[in-house]
Amino acid sequence: MDENEGGKSLIKTENEVAKKKDRTPKGQPDYGCKPSFFWYSFFGTGIVMPLARLVFGMKIRTDKRIKEMEGPLVIVGNHPSSIDPIIMATTVRGRPINFVAGTFLFRNKIFAHIITKGGCIPKAQFRNDMRTVRAMFRVLSRGGVLGIFPEATRMVDGHSIPFDSGLASLIKKNGAAVAILRSHGAYMTWPRWSENSWRKGRITAEYVHVITKEEVAEMSVQEIHQVMLEHLDYNEYEYFRSHPQVFRSKDPLCGIENVACICPRCRSMNAMRAENGKILRCVKCGNTVNVDKYGFFTPSGEEDKCFPDLHEWNRWEQTIYEESISSPDFVLTEKVTLFQPLDEFLYAKVGEGVLTIRDGEITFEGKACRPEEGIAYKKGKPLFSQRKRDISKVAVPVNKTFKVKFMKGLMYDFGEYLELFEPGGQINRFYPENRSRIHEICGIIRAMHNQIES
Repeated sequence: MDENEGGKSLIKTENEVAKKKDRTPKGQPDYGCKPSFFWYSFFGTGIVMPLARLVFGMKIRTDKRIKEMEGPLVIVGNHPSSIDPIIMATTVRGRPINFVAGTFLFRNKIFAHIITKGGCIPKAQFRNDMRTVRAMFRVLSRGGVLGIFPEATRMVDGHSIPFDSGLASLIKKNGAAVAILRSHGAYMTWPRWSENSWRKGRITAEYVHVITKEEVAEMSVQEIHQVMLEHLDYNEYEYFRSHPQVFRSKDPLCGIENVACICPRCRSMNAMRAENGKILRCVKCGNTVNVDKYGFFTPSGEEDKCFPDLHEWNRWEQTIYEESISSPDFVLTEKVTLFQPLDEFLYAKVGEGVLTIRDGEITFEGKACRPEEGIAYKKGKPLFSQRKRDISKVAVPVNKTFKVKFMKGLMYDFGEYLELFEPGGQINRFYPENRSRIHEICGIIRAMHNQIES
């Protein structure tokens, strides 16, 4: 055998070893795989992306500098909207990205199969997930591109959300380069609280900072984390004050009362209601607020009061929650229905009781059964075969306590539910009797957490 043949044989052997390392054991989901050409490039880049650019008014160009960067590469961005992965993918069009996504996206079997083939990696929000970490290492070890929104949840009020140093640690261990992306208009186009789809406007995006692999090697985990925090710090309303942009919608305020819930004039809790699309009115004192075509608030009359934007309104509400918990007699109670996961795809109604928040603790007292004895729900409705099941016959007294100081974040859906996790990982999904209290409950928990941390 000559030297050339020996060299080819060695390269072939190394490639085979690398492929074996990149394989997932048979029968397990192939998380962190190389994105499928069909699902990512043909379907995602070739069909979904052009449609999204047209529908959402994306004016985004491919950044060749980032697209051609040597891997491993981690692209991080703010998380203002559900369409953020499309925005990020557009900036490096032609170079596949393995996106880290919330586990809730994997609860539909068909959709889970598609996005897994497309390279998506599931991540349990605000909890340690070794399955996710292994998949992320798998991507970076082969020199791939990882797409992450480190805030872990979409913006509530157009302002960025702080995050911990876990991602910075992963970047340091893998020696990956970092590209920091910031978008403008995604929140205004499709805010998290919206109950009536998106608004017609314009979305732009640009990379605001790059940390090279050489720089990562010289930096500490804390330094990498701080750079990401600084460059992802963003306020959508502040940006559009200096870059006015019209966002058209027939009903722009539908759902906003789930965030702007305290009246600025009479301070009544959960009293604001959206009316006729463009008016927000207090049901207690009549305080009326209008929204302009740019998404900013104005008082309707001389005696009406409001804040100029949702971020300022939400910040003020947080001070109200902080004042509330400062009282030694503070307590919040709410009747709730409890759901727990039945499997990877379904939740089951397992019981009812009362949720109580006080002294840095959240307690649930009531009755509940095991998930397999409960009533399975799909798309908000009980399965036909279980709709008449009486869980009260098998429910037993239950008392659960959740320590606020151990909470890394909150999982919730406006006007729907709040999820709390037990130390062993058990998910408890609570649906309040008064669904409009979700923001209040979460605000109180945040205030308690901040009080404990300070």
